[in-house]
Parts: sequence; structure tokens; C-alpha cells
Amino acid sequence: MSAPIVEFVVTGDEVMRGLIADTNTQITAARLYPLGLRLRRTTVVGDRGEDIRRALLETSVRADFCIVSGGLGPTADDLTAACAAQAAGVPMRTHQPWIAHLHARWARIRPNEPLPANNLRQADVPETAEVLGNPDGGAPAFALRIDRCLFFFLPGVPREYHRIVEELVLPRLVVATGNAVLRSRILQCFGVTESRLDEMVTPVREGHPEVRFGFRTKFPENHLSLAALAQDAATAEGNLARVERLCREILGELVYGQDGVTFAQAAGEELARRGETVSCAESCTGGLLTQMLTEVSGSSKWTVGAFVTYSNEMKQMALGVPAEVLRDHGAVSEPVVRAMAEGALRRSRSTWSLAITGVAGPDGGTPDKPVGAVWLGLSGPGGTRARLARFRGDRGQVRTQSAYGALQLLREALGKARPA
Repeated sequence: MSAPIVEFVVTGDEVMRGLIADTNTQITAARLYPLGLRLRRTTVVGDRGEDIRRALLETSVRADFCIVSGGLGPTADDLTAACAAQAAGVPMRTHQPWIAHLHARWARIRPNEPLPANNLRQADVPETAEVLGNPDGGAPAFALRIDRCLFFFLPGVPREYHRIVEELVLPRLVVATGNAVLRSRILQCFGVTESRLDEMVTPVREGHPEVRFGFRTKFPENHLSLAALAQDAATAEGNLARVERLCREILGELVYGQDGVTFAQAAGEELARRGETVSCAESCTGGLLTQMLTEVSGSSKWTVGAFVTYSNEMKQMALGVPAEVLRDHGAVSEPVVRAMAEGALRRSRSTWSLAITGVAGPDGGTPDKPVGAVWLGLSGPGGTRARLARFRGDRGQVRTQSAYGALQLLREALGKARPA
């Protein structure tokens, strides 16, 4: 059986004018790849009924499935549902259960305000549509067949869109591949390039065609996705577990986490498991490292606090870095990063302290200390260590790599990574 053909149609003047990025298509395409589905094309149209209808009709004779995002809201420029009905040659109808849902939802989120009349438009769908619902919003997703193609019409709000794709659309597409169950895993790696990652797992991939491999760069990380399709759950889970184990044996400590855990979260959870904590002393990253450590719930278990000491005066006042050390060596130096880490450790009373000072650019570099030169420091049990890193990229990339580099120092000290 040949793989079903899938297309996307994205609606919205905001996308056409470049005011917002179409991240829905990008993320959904990455989820389709492990299923072996053929994504033929994406069509982007503005909020014009004629353009939307034409895009639906053209897609309906090419594709087996199409995911349409946007244009299901309550305002006058939300035309997608009506255009879908016109393309299918059916009238619109009011889905009465959704009227009740809209009233209940509005009473919950805005109990002291009446439901605007135009919100009720969201309950109007093509007569032959199957209403799929929406756990997080007011616009219901629905499925509708036009010619040979089964369309899934989804709201464009990313939070709503992605949950509907995961829970309501992908399971149907899995069945369309001739399988019944999908089991997947994403192994998140740091310290290895995408090409090297591919090279390392090639023997496993070639020896196990029952699992589909995919690769994705999420700077500065690289991720390996594994997807097992099978007729039953036991087979899919067994195939995935076997291949995952082989990949982990090859990749070792390059794998820091799986299925969405962040790099900082992985380090933080290891600290919490040990009953230990960390503080930060940041210069060129301006608090980015601390933000990464605290962006998930529960981070108070491992993060004590931070010192953002951008100027030399703040390094002296907040961390106790000696003025003569700053004068003799400059802010971007090993003695200063060591003093920053030790000062933060002393004043925060955390188990560990990370420090960063460097030249993020694009200005400020010198022949001795060029843009991208960053000193990383770690103080804690066993003393203080420092490392000079030379990062490439723009200012944002240098700052991000600096935060990752500091966390890598911590991972090494915790026995979760090999020393660089």
C-alpha cells in the first residue's frame, strides 16, 4: 500500500504579510515524518473567500488528507468554515451541542460578562462535517470530505491546534498507514552535530527498518526521533524499546533527556535528586542561564537565586570580586570567573555556583579577547574549575551557547557528561 498523501492549507492575512510565523505546519510536518506519510505541499492563502475555496478544491483532487489551520474564529474575516461548505457543495448548520459548550465556557472564563453574539458563529459548521471539538478554545475542529480528500479544519491558535493534532488527527492518520499503533521517543542530545549523530546511529537504523529514524536540530541541541508503527501496542512498544536501548548504548552521555525535558531541567532534576542546589553569577548572559534553570515548575527545588553583574562595579559589590583582579586581568578572564563563582557560592550558600563572563558581541572584541570568547566557571564540592570557550554565531547564539556551556560544566561535575 502506498503512503497516503498529506497536504496543509494555512489561512490568514497575518501569515501572508509576515506578521506571524506559521509554526503549526513546521511542527506538524515533523510529527508526520515518522509515520511515513508523504507531505506533498503547503498552500498559504489570505482571508479571501475565493482564495480559500480554490485552495480547498485544488487540494481535494490531489491529496488523501489535508490539515487546514486558521479562520474558525468569531470575527468577520474568519471565513474558513463557510468556504469549506461551499467547496463541498453543502449548506451550513448550527451544531447545537457546541452552542451549549460556548455558553458554559464563557461563563467559566468571564462569569460577569454576557457571551457576545458573534461568538455563536463558531458553532456553525458544514452540514456533512464531523465535529471533533476543541478542549482548549471556542472554535471547534471538524472533519469534512471533499472529493477524494478528508480535510481536518483546525483553529490556528498554536496551543489549541497542537493538542487537537496530537489527540484527534494523528491517531486517524496512523490507521490510514495500515497500522494501528504508534509509539515514539525523542532522544535529546547535546555535544554532537546532526551529521555525527546520524553517523553514530546508522548501524542501528539499517539493522532495524521496523523503526523510523528522524533528526532535528534545535540549536544548540540535536534530537533523534524514533517511531515504531505496528498492528498492536505490544509489538510497537517492543520494537521501540529495543532500538532505543541500542541507540542509548551508542550515544551514551550525549543523551541528556527525552520527550521534551529541557537541558537545564535535566541538570536541575539531578540536583534535586541529590538534595543539592545551584546559584548563578552572570555577566554577558544577563540572566539567561537563570531563566533556563527556572522556566519549569518545581525549579525552586534546585535554584537558589542569581547575581546578574554586568558591570565591574557590580561584580565587586555583589560578588566581592577584588578590584585589583578586575584591573589586572579584565572582566573576561579566568581569575574573574573563578572569583564570581566563589562569591556567588559564598553569598548564596548553594551547593554549586555557575559563573559566566565573556564577549557576546557584535562589538567589544579585541585580538586577545575576540567576540565569542567566554569564560565559564563552577564552584562547589571539590573546589572551583574554569574553562575558556570560543563560540561562533551572533549575539543571541553566543549567549545561548554560554548558558549551555555552563550547564555542561555542572553536568560533568555531577557525572552526567564527559569532560570536554
